Amino acid sequence: MDQKPEDPARKQRCFTRAVKNANFLKQHDPATFARDKDARGFGTGVPIEILQVLHRLEPDSAELKPYPELSAFIARRPMPKVQGWKR
Repeated sequence: MDQKPEDPARKQRCFTRAVKNANFLKQHDPATFARDKDARGFGTGVPIEILQVLHRLEPDSAELKPYPELSAFIARRPMPKVQGWKR
C-alpha cells in the first residue's frame, strides 16, 4: 500500500530541536522553566509542539498567547537560531 506524502501517518517528527530549546529555557530561567522535572515539555511546562518551533517564534506570536511567561522570556532573551551544517 503506497502512502502519499501528505498522509499524516508519514509525518516525521524530530524532537532534537525541542530538547535543545527546553534545555535553553531551563538553563537560563530555572525558576520558571525547571520547577517540575515531570512537567510536560521535558520538564519546562511548555508543550512539545511549541518547543519544536520556539526558535522561530516572536514574543508576540499567537502561539505564545497562552504562555505569557514564555513570551516575556523570549522578549528578554531570544532563543538561539539553528546553526547550519558545517563542513
